[in-house]
Amino acid sequence: MPRRIEPFAAGSLVLLRRKAGMTQAQLGAVIGVSARQIASYEQGAHAPSPRRLRLMAQALRTSAHELAGVPAGEESLADLRRFAGLDRVDVVALLDAALPDELGRVTEWKLQAMENGRAVTAWLSQEALQEIIPALAKIYRVPVRTVRRSWFRSFPEQGYLLRAPRTADREQGQRRAGSRTWEELTRRQRAYLVACFREDQQAEKRAAGSRAAGHAPGRAAQWRRIPFTVRADPAFTGYTRIQERLRAEGWHDAGAGATLHALARRDLLRVSEDEVEVFPLGFVPRVVVEMTRAGRACVRAGLKERPAGHAPGHLLSQWLWTVLVKVAEAGEAGLAEDALWGRAKFYLGTGYRPGGALSRGFIDCLPDEGDGHQERVYRWVVTAAGWDHIRHHAADYRELYPGIAADTAVERVSEN
Repeated sequence: MPRRIEPFAAGSLVLLRRKAGMTQAQLGAVIGVSARQIASYEQGAHAPSPRRLRLMAQALRTSAHELAGVPAGEESLADLRRFAGLDRVDVVALLDAALPDELGRVTEWKLQAMENGRAVTAWLSQEALQEIIPALAKIYRVPVRTVRRSWFRSFPEQGYLLRAPRTADREQGQRRAGSRTWEELTRRQRAYLVACFREDQQAEKRAAGSRAAGHAPGRAAQWRRIPFTVRADPAFTGYTRIQERLRAEGWHDAGAGATLHALARRDLLRVSEDEVEVFPLGFVPRVVVEMTRAGRACVRAGLKERPAGHAPGHLLSQWLWTVLVKVAEAGEAGLAEDALWGRAKFYLGTGYRPGGALSRGFIDCLPDEGDGHQERVYRWVVTAAGWDHIRHHAADYRELYPGIAADTAVERVSEN
């Protein structure tokens, strides 16, 4: 069952009041109500107004979250307003003054609809949300990401609107930063960084091949970790692929450790150690490197390369576009729940990505009622936002990923 719009943990109030050494009458005097009203709160018969909730939290030296029984990070949009001590009429006036005239007049009805999980037509655009969410964050005195995540919990189908697209200015800024860093590196450091980058890209290709074959390659944090050296006699261990690259270019010598750590201090690489079993030596230490985003950007800027199949921020990667096409081609029947592997469902599905980041909401896993006599099963289907994305960007993807046949998916757009 969904929790109430205005939750209140009556039992917590009793414990916190007693812990503070206050009687019902004393607490009532602080927040401006009678002892009988405090008793009503503690019995769960009523919930305090936003203003009184805030005053009560201050008097008991606790948080509105604890009094309401709402864990931090799980607040609804209504919770954020209540925890700020504001009634809807207060927020309407403040929000109406903060928003541009093009978004129309803010009314109490719109605010109430939004808090109850009903979409407001005038606010169904990325431009509108880019104005509304920061304004609410300022009014509620919370970070913008807090409001954005609360909004997403109420409207998971709007995930694609809430994601801030990577702008051309941002990408150019990253390239400029990479170029500056590249110019500051010595020739030796550049050679080491490029060798690590080449092996990183080979690992990325192997992972993409596994996905294409229907096998989950595992987390990137694992397959991007590449052996640099094994601390043992090369007669037993041989050389790693990175070492072979460096040897071919005349850079491999005893100074590798200092060079790696110089790159790590610039956050271009991560350097760590683990152990690997080598016959007949047993377990021996191994140095492992992992390219950071800044490191990859630095190499690309220095070598004037762009990522293969690089998609602009508002488009999907080749992997995610392939998955979306796969679900779209299944049509109304949908795709079996277990037909999607790996993490694609987190990035495309209606819900959260790991770590609480926003997904796009282009697909959803819905129950298939069948004939009513079989056990309920779930199937993946394209959402309205997903069909809209295909409709508007099919030509872009055809140019970006010519090897992915999406004709059937595009034909189905007109049916939805």
